[in-house]
Amino acid sequence: MKSANIKFSPDDYVAGLYRSMLGREPDPEGARGYVAALRKGASPVWVLAEIQNSAEYRARIAPPMEAAGSIAAAARVAKKKAIKDLDFIIKSSEKYFNDIDFFQRLDVSLFPAPAPRKIRTIGIYYWRMNNGGTERVTARQVQMWSAMGYRVILLTDQEPDPINDYEYGEDIQRFVLPERMMFNNYYPPRGRALADVLVREQVDLFVTNQWYELSTIWDVLVAKSLGIPSVIGWHNCFDAGIHGVDDLAVSYLRFLSYKHADAMVVLSQVDRVWFERWGITARMIHNPLTFDSLPATSAALTDNTIVWIARVERHQKRVDLLLKMFPLLLEQVPDAKLLVVGGGPDLQWAREYADSLNIRSRVHFVGYTTEVERYIKQASVHVMTSDFEGYPMVLGEVWSHGVPSVLFDLPQLEYLRTGKGHIVVRQGEIAEMADAVAGLLLNHARRRKLGSEAREVVSDIIADNLDIAWGRLFAEIETGRPVKPETLSTDVGSMKILIDLLGHRLLSLHRPNFPEPRLPVLPSAVPVQPPRKRRTRIAVKVAHAIAAPYYLAKKVTSARLIPERRLRTIDLSNVGLGDNLMIWAGLFTLLDMGVDVCAPACAIHVQPILAELAERLFGRFGLEVRRGAPHEPVGPIYSPLPPENWREWRDTYIGRDWRMNWVEALDRQKTFPRDGADLTFAKRVRLRVSEYVLFRRDSWVQATPSYIGYRVWLPLAVHHKVYPLQFMTQMKRSLGAVRHIFGDYVDNATPEADREAFRHRAAFPAGKSFQTIPPNVLAQVNARLGADTFACYVQNDSAWHSDFEKGGLEPQHIGDLMDTFRLVRYADSLLTTDSFTSHLAQFMRDDFVLVLSRDMRENIVHPGANPVIVAHHPACAPCNYQERYHFDTCVAGYKYCLAFNNAAFVDEIAAAVNV
Repeated sequence: MKSANIKFSPDDYVAGLYRSMLGREPDPEGARGYVAALRKGASPVWVLAEIQNSAEYRARIAPPMEAAGSIAAAARVAKKKAIKDLDFIIKSSEKYFNDIDFFQRLDVSLFPAPAPRKIRTIGIYYWRMNNGGTERVTARQVQMWSAMGYRVILLTDQEPDPINDYEYGEDIQRFVLPERMMFNNYYPPRGRALADVLVREQVDLFVTNQWYELSTIWDVLVAKSLGIPSVIGWHNCFDAGIHGVDDLAVSYLRFLSYKHADAMVVLSQVDRVWFERWGITARMIHNPLTFDSLPATSAALTDNTIVWIARVERHQKRVDLLLKMFPLLLEQVPDAKLLVVGGGPDLQWAREYADSLNIRSRVHFVGYTTEVERYIKQASVHVMTSDFEGYPMVLGEVWSHGVPSVLFDLPQLEYLRTGKGHIVVRQGEIAEMADAVAGLLLNHARRRKLGSEAREVVSDIIADNLDIAWGRLFAEIETGRPVKPETLSTDVGSMKILIDLLGHRLLSLHRPNFPEPRLPVLPSAVPVQPPRKRRTRIAVKVAHAIAAPYYLAKKVTSARLIPERRLRTIDLSNVGLGDNLMIWAGLFTLLDMGVDVCAPACAIHVQPILAELAERLFGRFGLEVRRGAPHEPVGPIYSPLPPENWREWRDTYIGRDWRMNWVEALDRQKTFPRDGADLTFAKRVRLRVSEYVLFRRDSWVQATPSYIGYRVWLPLAVHHKVYPLQFMTQMKRSLGAVRHIFGDYVDNATPEADREAFRHRAAFPAGKSFQTIPPNVLAQVNARLGADTFACYVQNDSAWHSDFEKGGLEPQHIGDLMDTFRLVRYADSLLTTDSFTSHLAQFMRDDFVLVLSRDMRENIVHPGANPVIVAHHPACAPCNYQERYHFDTCVAGYKYCLAFNNAAFVDEIAAAVNV
């Protein structure tokens, strides 16, 4: 692609004007003056105007005079010649730019009479060549006409952009005009420049794809005044731009002026019917697709990904409705993902709106890209939310890959007349759209069927030879006779659609122009009130000025000394199995939200027995799962355990590590100190600093109960601008995805025939600590159940195993951890206490009974889980955790938690199991 500035030698320029305008070679004397003037700095447009005003040029273009001696006839001829004059058009634009009366008086016969003319050079105009459908069409038309043997020149308002412009051909000359204008911003410079290009380049046909600008009216008149045929490409639906009563005047102005064009190319039969009713010759010709044949393979359609491809704006494309629809879709398909492909004026607004809707983790804003095909292949459903469209090329692109569409009803579109490859919902009905998209995502067979239909529709369009259609139109224009309307039988279907659309449009004109939909105020738009008192405002400014050097120095120093703050090592190897699962929940939430918390190839160290499951959970995010403790951890490091030596203190409280000291603050608040608790001065200082630096609390007394996976990741979440309310909400929402992964993990490892062995009542009464259900309590529950009792699972190495044997409960040992997973997933009824099994159950189901005594549900129940909880807390609860392996009694001195010495509590457990 190259841009051709309008630069010729004075001799060549003058010679070109003589040949194109006077039809002869320049005479030496006549040309010498023009050449000399140009070399002294005269404007090329001045030379053009001089030749146009010459008697030779006027005589050449003037029709035969009427009866000699007729003063009236001579006056009429003079008037016609004046109107034909380019100078008259240019001057009229200053006074009558949007004057309807002027165009009502402007007669088509006043322009030079059409004459046979071989089309060799086509000049095509659109204001830019990137980031839009019409831009892509224009590029393809340039390529198509060039391939047909025509010389094509490109006219734009914007300078070439080699990176973003659509490819239109390396050898195509491009000319840059003064910018278009919708209202009267002084047209003459643009008109003169356009005329200059058309004459010098000997353009035989002028095509403009700028259908909606008022400057287009005058562009066409400039070409017609030069005797150059003109074609207007109408790249939208017939009523586009009519949003209120005031818009009718602009539409009427277009109708009056576009009659002077030789033809209008429209994109639907509905548009053809509409314009022909206004006396405008219209031809329906498909837009060229961005490819000449269907892709070899269709999209896989296996992922719950939807794609939206358009200019990101609220006006026509309605990105606001897309984002409002998506939460409704997530209610039905929680793992759905949305790709927003395109740039535009509302891109930043859309990002912030997605953040406000709390869907940012499921929405990927690609931005403007020329690699659209890459994202189409990832999608299973395409969504289009436009209010109006003329010929959306995106449908051809996504349908060629076999991706079906769900879109608001646009009945005039030729793509939709077949009724294939798509689902239509009523305009603006986002709930209906969400249901339709969910229906396709959840129904693979229907998705495949519609995708196959979509490819068939595009295949039929490719079969239509567009070069033949354009060649036929060009041949008619070459004859010099008016282009005739297509001889089609009465199109009743198009007329019906036209009447319906006109009815809806007219009934909507009571609204003000461009009504903005009611939208919530985004955080960035909330007005911040300055201090009322002048002294306070001055003090704030002074404080900002004083603090600015400090914050700048901190930013520069931090970037230099601590360039990488994303985690490189996550060490969970020294915490229990249940704690691992809870901490995983918080990390998964942040990663699922798209928070950039981990560096590439971040290593997460877990208990070896859980490594395979961790790989299923975190492999999708690029984390490397490792078994056991790290030998040489790489910073930044994350650990739920507190710093132990001065290096860890330094790297945590000054550097970039995160050692969370996760239990100490709440342990200090429990009824008895933990056995062996260390209250030395150093440990008290560590606790105070940890609470202030990491958790932003002045003291450990401000710590409140919260789920471990939430508590230990909250400081990092806040650091990444994910605030507590958002984090909690996302934790709840992410549980569905976690359960899906856990469920698939167990199902893939368990053949259908083997699952029946695990379908019975299973009780896991014992944990490591003193929250264990006593054997006599479990026996009482079994007694109330009758014959269908619980099978009791207690590991052989449990400190409680002998007690359950003596109680006659026949505790069973599970030799394979996967069998524990299978029991938790497939058991008909499940009873647990606060233990690893209860945390595992929370990640797979809600229909189980969780017995709580020692601890509070806020600490150990996932915010999104809803098990049946039976709880009774004695006076000494909550108490500190300590393992039964090391102590015969709890910190209060009891072998079993006092909560179970309550008959009502036992009855509640049995009743919950029965329910």
